[in-house]
Amino acid sequence: MLRGKITELEDRSRRSNLSFLGFPEGVEKNNATEFIQNWLTSTCGDNCLSPLFEIEQAHRLPGGRQPPGGTLRAILARFSSQRDRDRVIRWKREAQDVHYNGTEIQIYPDFSKETQIKRREYRELKKRLITAKISYSMLYPAKMRIVFKDEVYFF
Repeated sequence: MLRGKITELEDRSRRSNLSFLGFPEGVEKNNATEFIQNWLTSTCGDNCLSPLFEIEQAHRLPGGRQPPGGTLRAILARFSSQRDRDRVIRWKREAQDVHYNGTEIQIYPDFSKETQIKRREYRELKKRLITAKISYSMLYPAKMRIVFKDEVYFF
């Protein structure tokens, strides 16, 4: 019970964060905050961001630079406004394919390790649902909602 409360508190502290995966190492040139803010402004534009849009802080996840072809480290960004964070998620969902110099960029909410592990259990099911073109969504913390033939199922 205490572990669940700690996990929830950690997730709440991260609710203004997004994780950006796919940017090559070094493109941020030691200023990830400015890089993410400029990239989102130019790709997402005024149609999804508020006039006061700002990234409070951004950084690469630790682990050292990876060799070419190695696993890319994510850039974690904290938004000053949760509305802008939600708008970016909605924009990514609608745009589907977002690229930077030919590389697909994936954008995810930032969750605690425990929540990520719970959500990872649905990975195979998600792949099958995408292949079958069945609509689904993930609800917090790790609950799946599937819409099939105008009926809604929760798992």
